[in-house]
Amino acid sequence: MRKLNKIKKKNVFLFLLLLLILFYGVFHSKSYEVEYTLNDVQIKEHFDKKEKLYEFHFQTKEKEFFIRIYHKFIQSKQLVNDVEIKEKENTLCIIPKSSKLDIEPLCMQNEEYISFHLIEDEEIIPPFLKKEISYEEKTYKNMTLYALNNAKYYIWNYEGFDIITNKEQKSISLFKEDIYNIPLAIQVGKNIVIADYDSKYAFQKFYVINTQKDKLREIALEKEISYDTYFLGTSSKRAYLVDKKNKVEYEIYPKRLLIENITNNNQGRILTNGEWEAINMNVLASNEMYFTYEENTTFKIEDNQLYKVQGDYKTRISNYNVKEIVSTKEDTVYYLVDEKLYYYNARDGEVLTIRNFEWNFNYKNMIYIV
Repeated sequence: MRKLNKIKKKNVFLFLLLLLILFYGVFHSKSYEVEYTLNDVQIKEHFDKKEKLYEFHFQTKEKEFFIRIYHKFIQSKQLVNDVEIKEKENTLCIIPKSSKLDIEPLCMQNEEYISFHLIEDEEIIPPFLKKEISYEEKTYKNMTLYALNNAKYYIWNYEGFDIITNKEQKSISLFKEDIYNIPLAIQVGKNIVIADYDSKYAFQKFYVINTQKDKLREIALEKEISYDTYFLGTSSKRAYLVDKKNKVEYEIYPKRLLIENITNNNQGRILTNGEWEAINMNVLASNEMYFTYEENTTFKIEDNQLYKVQGDYKTRISNYNVKEIVSTKEDTVYYLVDEKLYYYNARDGEVLTIRNFEWNFNYKNMIYIV
């Protein structure tokens, strides 16, 4: 009897193991690529397991369209159910339809890819495809507030920061005198790090603002750091700083209020397309260099025009002359047009956020968004 029970348990174990293997084989995510045709539109659909994103190539009327969409793995393929083609004079748009994904319309006008939000002809892009943004216009100090996209804004006011949200507006002071430029300030996740500008020629501490609690803390330095210094960038919740005068690279971990000299044998390090590389400190000290990242979606300005870039495809997303990209957060970009701050994403289109006359004169490194 005992032997029979052992055999039964073994069989149950093997059965459960087989089910687990079958379940894993059917339901776990995996990269794939398929091709199919709908309404004379050739579609190439690709899922990248590592990046957790879908890519769609569309080809019709000798024109190509492309889009990347971040989304978890879906247990089916051929996710586009239908494609509607809209064409008029120099404008061609395709409107993919999917029951599983939100795929924005893709447009070309005068041989240039442009956001469908810029198409004003309702015969091509019906109004229901564009989201209507509602907001209550407010004023705070010298600023006019519009649609804030449920974000939190830290606006430099020369003494500290004005803090703007949908619910409240307030200010925090940092320095005794007006500081018109703050190049030694950087956002690291939920923290803003800024040098002690009350010191004149060199400084011995950083301020750290926890943006979740608006709590001000300090990082004390063992040695003074010259203002002849710049930030390389951020990675893994840390910021990297180069002291050009002393040829030293520092790693700053604001969450733990830590700073460490990471220079070794006159070698520092830099992030190039997402990969760490050793670099001579003489090079970092004589040239202001910055981290570069491997990103699937980027935004860039060319000839004052703002573009969303995915792969080899760049799509113009604004008709304005854009002077500065302030911040990017996933698929949303914040940018300045004269004294006006806008944001753009495919869901909302181009939306006016804050207007501040002072941004006509000073705007570099003065706006932080969390």
